[in-house]
This record gives sequence, C-alpha cells and structure tokens, in this order.
Amino acid sequence: MSTRDATDALDAWLREQPPASLLPRETAEALIKAWREDEAFFVRFRPRFEDAWGRVEQTWANEERPLEALLSPEAKARLLDAAGNFEPDAEALAAFMRSPAVEESLGDVLYNGIQEFFRRVDLLGGFVDKLPVLGGIQRRVRAAFKDEVEGRLEGQIKAFLGGWSGRATERLIQHVLSPEKREGFQQAQRQLAEHMLQRPLKSLIPDAAARERAREAVWDGLRNAALKNEGELLERLYEAQEGTTVGDWLWSSDDLRALAADVLERFFQSERGARFRPEACPPA
Repeated sequence: MSTRDATDALDAWLREQPPASLLPRETAEALIKAWREDEAFFVRFRPRFEDAWGRVEQTWANEERPLEALLSPEAKARLLDAAGNFEPDAEALAAFMRSPAVEESLGDVLYNGIQEFFRRVDLLGGFVDKLPVLGGIQRRVRAAFKDEVEGRLEGQIKAFLGGWSGRATERLIQHVLSPEKREGFQQAQRQLAEHMLQRPLKSLIPDAAARERAREAVWDGLRNAALKNEGELLERLYEAQEGTTVGDWLWSSDDLRALAADVLERFFQSERGARFRPEACPPA
C-alpha cells in the first residue's frame, strides 16, 4: 500500500463521518475558550498581524487598477445586480435619518438654499433701484435694507427650519422607501456601485486615522472573539449539520488528495517522521 492509497482511504473514511462525531460541540467550545485565553499565542501573533496588515495597506496604496479589473465579468455582474437590488432596512434608515446630526445637516442645506435664492433674485436691489434717490445714497440704502431685512429673515428662517427639518426628514424617508421611487433609487445604487468599481483601488483607501481604527477593530475582534450569542450560534451550527457527513461539506479534489499524500510522504521521509512510517509502505 502506497502513501497515496492510505491518504485516499483516510479521505474516504473522513467523508463518511458525521461532523459532530469528529468534533463534538463540547470539544469545540473548550477549544475556542482555550484559544481565547492563550495570551502567549496572541503576543507572538501580534507582530505577524501588524506585518501582514502593513503589506496589505502598501499593496492597496500602490494599486493603480480599478476594482473591476480584479473581478471576473460574472462576479462584476453579480455585484452590480446586488447593489441595484439592495433594499434598505426601513427601521435602520429611519433611525439614521432621524439622528440629530442628519436633521441638522438637512436644515443647513435648506437654509443655504434659501440664502442663495435671495441672493440671486435680489428682491431688495430691484425695489431700491426704483426709489427716486441718487446713486450714492441708493447704494447706502440698498446696503442698509439688505443688512436689516436679511438679519430679520435669518432668525425667522432658522426658527422655521428648526421645526421643519424633522418633517423634511420624514418626507425624505418616505421618498426613499416609496415603491414608486424604488426603481430610480435602485438605478442610482447600481450607478454608484459601477462608479466605485471604475475608480483606481488606491483612491478608495481611507485616511491614516481610519486605517488605524480599522486595524485596531480587527485586532480586537480577533483577540476578543467571544460573541454574546456564541452558544446559540454553535447550537444552530450543529443542528444544521445533523444528518450530514463531512463529505457533504467538503470539496472533493483529486489534486488536493495528491497534495495531502505528498505532504504525508515528506513527513515519513523526514527525521521526525521516519519512525512512524510503516515498513510495508513503499514511497508513493
């Protein structure tokens, strides 16, 4: 029997086994707990994590190609379809749009628009120009009128917008979620995704502060991987695989089995593995 024969037999046996028989849930929980509490591992791993993160950042910062160049036509089409068909969560959208920051920003935009309207139509200028006064006096009257009227209007407009921005936000939410508007918003979502795919990858890299926050968040996620509902997730995972075998979950590949046989053979040929090699097993 060759090493390849033994590897094929082991592969066939593994694929017949129920996943829970190889890794019982209690063992999985114990392994997760032991991994999480292994301080020495994370001390050794942190420099490697930092190095890998830096390499990814450097590659990203130097990448001139657009994201779409890295995707197959099929993957790009699926991504654009997903963006176009994305349905916003009504509760999440409402919570975001009703936040003080968004309402205040909407009020500022409305106020600036009203200011720009008055500046362009120049209602005061048209009125003052008709007064029977000389040019110099007319200019002073215009300036005085402008300061007085705009000063009074500013307070009234801001007071009005203070109550109106909330209603404007509600109307905006209704527009976004309206079935009549969905087609237009879906098209806009698709166009935005297409635009992002066409930009050079390096133009999408966040600033240094954002990258720092992301790096620390990822590390914290790895270091403190406990989930509030970890037990429930494990229970669902083990329930989902009931009645299945390992073979139902794993990809089958002759090349992969050949690779496993080669690794095993190299182990048997090494100083560490020589004593485990069965005498009856010739080299593969």
